[in-house]
Amino acid sequence: MTVIAIVSIVLAIVFAVLFFIARRNEKIYIKYLDKIALSIGEEAGTPPLYIYERLRKRIEELERKINDTERERKNVFTILNNITDPIIIVRGDGTVSFANIAGRDITRPGIEGRKVYEIIENYHLLEMFEKALQTGEIQSGDVQLNVDAEIRYYDAKVVPIKFDEESERYIIVLHDTTKEKQLDKLRREFISNVSHELRTPLTSIHGYAEALLDDDLSNKQLVRKFLSVIESESGRMTRLINDLLDLERLESGDAKFNFAPVELCHVIDRVYNIVEPLSHDYGVELEMECDEPKIVYGDFDRLVQLMLNLVDNGVKYTSIKESGEKKVLARCYEKEDKIVFEVRDTGPGIPEDAQKRLFERFYRVDKARSRKVGGTGLGLSIVKMIAEKHNATLTFESKVGEGTIFRVFFNKYVENQSETSFEQPKEKSKQTSEK
Repeated sequence: MTVIAIVSIVLAIVFAVLFFIARRNEKIYIKYLDKIALSIGEEAGTPPLYIYERLRKRIEELERKINDTERERKNVFTILNNITDPIIIVRGDGTVSFANIAGRDITRPGIEGRKVYEIIENYHLLEMFEKALQTGEIQSGDVQLNVDAEIRYYDAKVVPIKFDEESERYIIVLHDTTKEKQLDKLRREFISNVSHELRTPLTSIHGYAEALLDDDLSNKQLVRKFLSVIESESGRMTRLINDLLDLERLESGDAKFNFAPVELCHVIDRVYNIVEPLSHDYGVELEMECDEPKIVYGDFDRLVQLMLNLVDNGVKYTSIKESGEKKVLARCYEKEDKIVFEVRDTGPGIPEDAQKRLFERFYRVDKARSRKVGGTGLGLSIVKMIAEKHNATLTFESKVGEGTIFRVFFNKYVENQSETSFEQPKEKSKQTSEK
């Protein structure tokens, strides 16, 4: 039953009572009617039915206003609940009167109606609330909260709002700055890593060049040795800078990709021709397998770069294995609706605690081994970026002492009828380099 219906019934009863009074005492009846008329802005002596109609309309108007107010109140709560920053509203006595969904997610269950110190487990934030309570001024600061067993960082503000002498609220707003903190940490680590990676070869180049300047250069064998080190270290710097520039272009979107149908077996052939001499020098058996055709939509040169990085890594890290089989197998095959490029090696493997950080820039599982094989620590980051640009998925499996498997899952290319047919490749491509 609506408010109007209830009030209409009440008005009917009131007018019935007045009618009953009128029959008993007309003066009292007129007196009450005049009071009702004046209360709604009408003149004394207004007919009863007109007064009744005016009252009914006034009640309808009030009900519309109440409904509008209730709808606005619900809209405000909906807006607050959809704000991703935690918001908690606290009364002056410390009782929580409201918390949005994000606010409930970072506090103890059953937040509303409890004291703020019962639901927030952070001394600094509670101290800010107490200070806002005492001074009536906005308080702000950085706080750490343990949310779902994870440390998260927030820019916190406690805003006092005074409605009147006896009513006040304190709004606690927390802006999640965890990503900013992580990015800042990555930036510092990146600068530190780049500085370190450049300082090492520069120190070598400077030291050997200085030694040559101080020498009479009569010992040609020693001179050639020093120049060889300078050449090697300058090459290492060049690779590092090129990888950094390449990664930056990939991340910024400035890198140009010439997408077209690409036969992955041709890519594998190109990579084999590049890596085979290196695998021979390192004493690693390199085997490539691809049953043609395996066509994807991509950039040929970037796919060569992706496969080259993975195969090159496999050969180099397998070569430093002290004993056992030294073999790298790169193959391409179909699996359901995907085309998979796989690199399987028998190298030292990757420890479990290092696997989460494998694709971070400059991260090395073993820094000494990485420097030994000349890695920049950026290769896998570049591989991941190229895979993402091709809408491909990059996965890996590894076990210490048994080796590592990298897989890249590409979408199959569907040839349109309007496109010209491709040159039919060889029936099977299988190349093996035994050492």
